[in-house]
Amino acid sequence: MAVPLPTAYLVASCILAPALATVLAALLGRIHEKAPPAVAISACSISLVSSALLLTSLWGSSYLELEASPLWAPGMPLFILLDPLSLLMAVLVSLIGLLILLYSADYMRHEPGWPRFWSLMSLFLASMLLLVLAGDLITMLVGWKLVGFCSYALISHYYTDEPERWVGGPPPEPMYSPSHCGLKALFTTTVGDVLMFSGIFLIYAYAGTLRLTAIYASAKAWLAALASTPGMLALTATLLAAGPLSKSAQFPFQEWLPEAMAGPTPVSALIHAATMVKAGVFVAARFLPIFYIGLHELGAWEASIFFLIVAYSGALTAILAAAEGCVSSELKKILAYSTMSQLGYMMLGLGAAGLMPDPAPALTATFYHLAAHAAFKSALFMVAGLAIHLAGSIYVEQMGGLRREIGLAWASSLVLGLSLVGLPPLSGFWGKEEILSACLASGLMLPFLLALLTVFLTAFYTIRMLGLVFHGPARGERHAGASLGHLASFTPALLAIISVVIGLLAPIIMPGLEEPLGSVLNSYLGTKSTASSALTSWHLPSTLASLSLLAAGALLAFSLYVRGRPRPEEILATRPYLRRLRGVLRGRLGLNSIYYAISGLMLRIRRPTRAVEAGIDTAWNLQLPKAMKALASALRKIQTGHLGLNMVYLLAFLTAAIVLAILGVI
Repeated sequence: MAVPLPTAYLVASCILAPALATVLAALLGRIHEKAPPAVAISACSISLVSSALLLTSLWGSSYLELEASPLWAPGMPLFILLDPLSLLMAVLVSLIGLLILLYSADYMRHEPGWPRFWSLMSLFLASMLLLVLAGDLITMLVGWKLVGFCSYALISHYYTDEPERWVGGPPPEPMYSPSHCGLKALFTTTVGDVLMFSGIFLIYAYAGTLRLTAIYASAKAWLAALASTPGMLALTATLLAAGPLSKSAQFPFQEWLPEAMAGPTPVSALIHAATMVKAGVFVAARFLPIFYIGLHELGAWEASIFFLIVAYSGALTAILAAAEGCVSSELKKILAYSTMSQLGYMMLGLGAAGLMPDPAPALTATFYHLAAHAAFKSALFMVAGLAIHLAGSIYVEQMGGLRREIGLAWASSLVLGLSLVGLPPLSGFWGKEEILSACLASGLMLPFLLALLTVFLTAFYTIRMLGLVFHGPARGERHAGASLGHLASFTPALLAIISVVIGLLAPIIMPGLEEPLGSVLNSYLGTKSTASSALTSWHLPSTLASLSLLAAGALLAFSLYVRGRPRPEEILATRPYLRRLRGVLRGRLGLNSIYYAISGLMLRIRRPTRAVEAGIDTAWNLQLPKAMKALASALRKIQTGHLGLNMVYLLAFLTAAIVLAILGVI
């Protein structure tokens, strides 16, 4: 199809501006220290303007597909898919990314690796934009792997592993170096990547295309062929689910995310708010139409496995991560557990959407919650960075009383924390309640109960965190000269305002989102929507139960960690079972130990094979070339260049051939 030039230019500027900033930030950092942030922030601003213009110009249309033939592969066209889902994600990534970069200009100005940081942050944003705008699976996979690489490099930013940069603990609990944490994230997500790639190869084998719109359009035919082999559709669903679950740190791939806190605070904010973990939710939504057609159009029950895996994994991660957040000592790790838990809600929403006759309401709730979470969670990480910088410690037990020293950050965190808890009418309330109602409508009773209990735990760990950080007496020593610039304090306050506005306008925003999202889904599925507004489908008893649990969790945490009556230490001293439970949760239910046990087993298995590997390596790379060189040297000696000798060689060869032919050998 012909590519509209203004649209093509906007798409190119959206992706290429931060990609170009990747190179310029690295080069100009050697010339002037202010150049890298200026370049990165300018490039991200261009991406934001471009994506916003694309969103406004294409909002009324179903979708637009652009085709490009790269110079390095003219016979392999790449596609860009512009629909409400991809454009909303592009605006979200650019907006949150820009605010995080502004915060970084103050927060990172005295940190090592200044040009490298800005270069990788720009590449991170460019990769995420490429991923969300991709119209074919090859382009999507390129963005997917680049996002993984950038997360590894940024988590390992302090790769020299000074002891003060380690995370974990406090001792005697294990501590981990930044380079170790980066490798853990890379290896864990790569396992999911390999599984997802295998599923994509199966799709290509049956569909014959990697173009998303063509995959959707021909889904009935190739899914029927796939389902004709028992278990093949279930295998494909499982493989494709593994990639999003690993990227979004969902069970059983969740153990890499708590250690991702080893990176600088802006990196943590970017990974948890707009990139990396949200990539898993987005890609799962891209796969949703495929298995929806298989389940509802073809009646293939194996297609439901994708939605069940996503839903149950999300619900289980939501409650496990929330429980671990209730006892964690590291401030950023509490927020990491919170991210895992909230992503569990989003995955649960996608699973419920695929099982419902009309997926649009649950999909709308999921992406509204994704946007709301991006705003309040990125700001909470920024506040956490300020608190850590001021207190000189990563542990909440060594903070306290900070509201008197960073009042604006405290006020911002109060609003942001209540949004995270889901207090109406703030932004965290609307999407969560719609997802809970969608669980009931789709028959997911056990995930619903797990998600409902998570509400209590979310309220508890959030108020506990705010109480330990901002209230009570000052604990530990304050870090001398810890003040940061105005941007570092202003940015979370701005995001708090945005979060409040998103919540207050939710009754307008959510129906406004449901119409275009439902329209594009109908285009992909070939169906007609029968859904009413997302805000009219609530299940009132579940909402009342959710609010009751929220109030109970918040009041319990307020009594323990804000008022300090009774003191948590006294309760633990008199109740041994609570101490044991706390130990189990702080030990991460043994799941992290299982990870390391598997890694250790793989290393032990590898050691006996090193001799065999060395022998093969020596034979192939050393002995074989030597043998070929000796053979060439020997043959060269019999080649004199004399015509008579050459004729003798030819006669001998022909004679041998005739004899062998007579004997019937050849």
